[in-house]
Amino acid sequence: MTTLVHIVATGARTPLGLRAESSAAAYRAGISAMGDHPFMLDRKGDPVLGGLDSELDPALTGPQRLLALSESALQEASASLPHEHTPNLGVPIYLGLPELRPGFTKNDVDLIRSEISRSAGLTVPISEVKTYSSGHAAGLLAMASAVNDIRQGVREICLIGGIDSYFHTDTITWLEGNRQLASADARSAFVPGEGAGFCLLMPERTSRRLGLDALATVLSVDVGRETKLIKSSDVCLGEGLTNTIRNALSSIKPPVETISDVFCDINGERYRAEEWGFVCVRLPKHFDAPTLYQAPAGLWGDMGAASGPLFTVLACCAASKGYAKGSQALMWASSEGGYRGAAVLKFDDMKKNSSGGLRHG
Repeated sequence: MTTLVHIVATGARTPLGLRAESSAAAYRAGISAMGDHPFMLDRKGDPVLGGLDSELDPALTGPQRLLALSESALQEASASLPHEHTPNLGVPIYLGLPELRPGFTKNDVDLIRSEISRSAGLTVPISEVKTYSSGHAAGLLAMASAVNDIRQGVREICLIGGIDSYFHTDTITWLEGNRQLASADARSAFVPGEGAGFCLLMPERTSRRLGLDALATVLSVDVGRETKLIKSSDVCLGEGLTNTIRNALSSIKPPVETISDVFCDINGERYRAEEWGFVCVRLPKHFDAPTLYQAPAGLWGDMGAASGPLFTVLACCAASKGYAKGSQALMWASSEGGYRGAAVLKFDDMKKNSSGGLRHG
């Protein structure tokens, strides 16, 4: 029998809030975090529009900015783990990071890997940090690896997460050069954002032993590849995303079971919207209403490598507060380099607890 993997706590820091619940509440209310950057300008001399963390010094950049974004979210996700029950060898972090790009290098990956376990305020020891520098799908790649390790008995408790920020001069210049930076004359572009999301995962037997309520069960998670990439002349027909989502939905039995909520990284780029369109055409029976997806980038900016974990935060908050549309949610994300990630969360057994207010870290 497949080991049930539970999400028992989440943590988030976004332009909409400094914690998971405040970020989710602001998102549900439709509050926009978009604003002008205080000093970054585009080529026309106009302020760069972005979803900026208002509490961080805008001059802070590079890996130190990502570490600052991650600190409180990591603390929040790990705070519910009783210190006296922490395994002697500590808890590993499976961490999604941006793809290598101007403004983010291999040295930055190495620095974040070595420094994140030293975050101030952590109440549990970190045993290992595994990084996935894979962009938008990175957080879901991290989740897939952690879930597999838990099911194989390699790990008992895991922290998975993702962090990203586009606010580096070299990154903004690169986006604008590729016509991906939202502006008056960029028709298929996105608003850059920044944030961090983390989730605490463990098998059902461990959550019961520690007395931790489950926010969700990870029903399935899958990783795939697309060969016809954005910024290329190839015509993408969504085969990679379709196959990845089809695999993630393999345990769903329509019409008795369907996906009610979809969270995705559609961000204004036509490529991403068309990719999802092909999935809707091929797999319509699995969804209540596949075109009624939720694309948080419209309110807090594109979250890059933090996308998957932050979608998980939003889905768990919706379920625990009783405003999720149904009992199963799909999260998916597409990386520029070709990785595709998809995960299905199940809330059936948790809905009866929603009036009691499940914990989010």
